[in-house]
Amino acid sequence: MPRPRLVFIYGPPAVGKLTVARAVADRRPFRILHNHVTIDAVTQVLPFGSDTFWRVVGRFRQDLVAAAAEERIDLIYTYVFAPGDEPHVTEVVATAERAGAEVSFVQLIAPREALLQRVRGESREQHGKIVDPETLGRLLDEYDCFARVPDRASLTIDLAVTSAQDAADLIIDHITRD
Repeated sequence: MPRPRLVFIYGPPAVGKLTVARAVADRRPFRILHNHVTIDAVTQVLPFGSDTFWRVVGRFRQDLVAAAAEERIDLIYTYVFAPGDEPHVTEVVATAERAGAEVSFVQLIAPREALLQRVRGESREQHGKIVDPETLGRLLDEYDCFARVPDRASLTIDLAVTSAQDAADLIIDHITRD
């Protein structure tokens, strides 16, 4: 029986992580754990951004990743990575691998200008995501959301020149060759 897969898709806010994840899941039997699923759930109980908030979000994500791998469910995990987040990445990957999953990394990029235009998308608001270009601009100034996850081979896709559908095809090709 094949090992379950974890596809770790990362990139800046508004790049299209969830859109690409959905395109992959339309073609292959993947479930999606996008970053706002856990954030939205925890925000119902704890104040956003506190140390306790992030600790619970992290544990919640790890539990879901472990449970999916244990149940042999292929999972796409979306994440906004910036330097300093390496411990979280290491924990998620270790959790998945301990449960027998095979992990692949995909970095999605687009120019800052494209992100500032995309941030206004209607679908973003329904998920409680950033929808204001000024807020996104400040976040991009404060954090290097374009950084690659260090020490992990990543397929990098520029969504300014690649459609979500074509990106999904590239990802599927990439993970079936691993």
